[in-house]
Amino acid sequence: MKRSKKPVILALLAITLVAGCSSPQAETPPTETVEAAATPVQVETVATGSVVSDSGLTAKLAPSEEVQVSPKMGGKISSLPVKLGQYVTKGQVLFKLDEKDLVNGVKQAEAAYNVSKASLNQAGSSSDQGLVQAKNSLKQAETALQDAKVNQQRMQQLFSQGAISAQQMEQANSQLTTAQTSYDNAQQTLQSAGQKTSVQVSEASVQQAQVSLQNAREQLANATVTSPINGYISSVSGAVGQMAGQQPVVVVVNTNPLLVKANLSEADITKVKVGTTVKVNVQSTGKTIDAKVTAMSPIMDSQLKAYPVEITIPNPSNELKSDMVVNVTFPSVGESGAKSIVVTRGAVFDRDGKQYVFKLEGDIAKQVEVTTGKSSSDQIEILTGLSAGDKIVVKGQTLLQDGGKVTIQ
Repeated sequence: MKRSKKPVILALLAITLVAGCSSPQAETPPTETVEAAATPVQVETVATGSVVSDSGLTAKLAPSEEVQVSPKMGGKISSLPVKLGQYVTKGQVLFKLDEKDLVNGVKQAEAAYNVSKASLNQAGSSSDQGLVQAKNSLKQAETALQDAKVNQQRMQQLFSQGAISAQQMEQANSQLTTAQTSYDNAQQTLQSAGQKTSVQVSEASVQQAQVSLQNAREQLANATVTSPINGYISSVSGAVGQMAGQQPVVVVVNTNPLLVKANLSEADITKVKVGTTVKVNVQSTGKTIDAKVTAMSPIMDSQLKAYPVEITIPNPSNELKSDMVVNVTFPSVGESGAKSIVVTRGAVFDRDGKQYVFKLEGDIAKQVEVTTGKSSSDQIEILTGLSAGDKIVVKGQTLLQDGGKVTIQ
């Protein structure tokens, strides 16, 4: 049995008629005007100035003072109260040596001095007593000389075997020299005792004893070693109970201020002088510090073919450390020194092989072609295209198009 297609055809015709009668307003949505958003930018006012060219170098920070502290004489370390990194002041005790033998030496010298003074007081009663005193002094000086010789010979043997330091050997030689001098003086005192009055002999003995006492006290004082400067302990090499030798026991450094020791070429040395302000960028912190040239050598280092220069950097908070790597920039004004239009280097950009800036006219940024001259790391000279007083975009121009609206941050 065949089905009729007429109902289907009629339905399609009905839909077509309804669509044809629909309102044309339903086909076209209403249009709205959308205003372009303003681009946030930073601007600067064009001014005249001089382009500054830069020359720089990489160097390391160094302490302004560094003292390697060793004792003036050999001995066993009995006290070492400081530690690595500790701040010390000038005159503060760093370490002490064993004082037992030195204290006994002072007591012995004091006793000899007191005896000589007593002899002087009694010298008026008997000149013979002064002669006896001179003989006793000679005998004591002779004994001391023999002891010093034996000690020097023993130390010489140890030194040749590498068992003691050169400093200890030098101390033994010094003691022998002192003993020889005392002996010679005692001989002269005895020889002249018969010609001098007893008072004169006693006076000479007192003077000799006084010198011996002074030397003994100085040796005792040298057993206590103090810091010669204010600064930080950068090294502690000794320990309690250890013999102090040639190597420094403590190293003290002053890090406020710090120094940059640089070497400048013949061309660069003419651009700076003592007092010149330089920029010092610390790589580890990213900070740039203003510092000054404080010393310059007038003579070229023959090996480096450069002139040594010192730059002083304040470091009151001790934030900077010795041996940090820094970049130092030495500024020098262009040769002519003439004033010209100078802008921030970042304001100039390249498009299609030409250079442009965005100049503001109200709140609209106009792309203006410029020609440039001398430049440095942060400045560039404008020869044509701008005038003093113009306002230009220095940040945010990558999002701008010619004629774009801006808002100033």
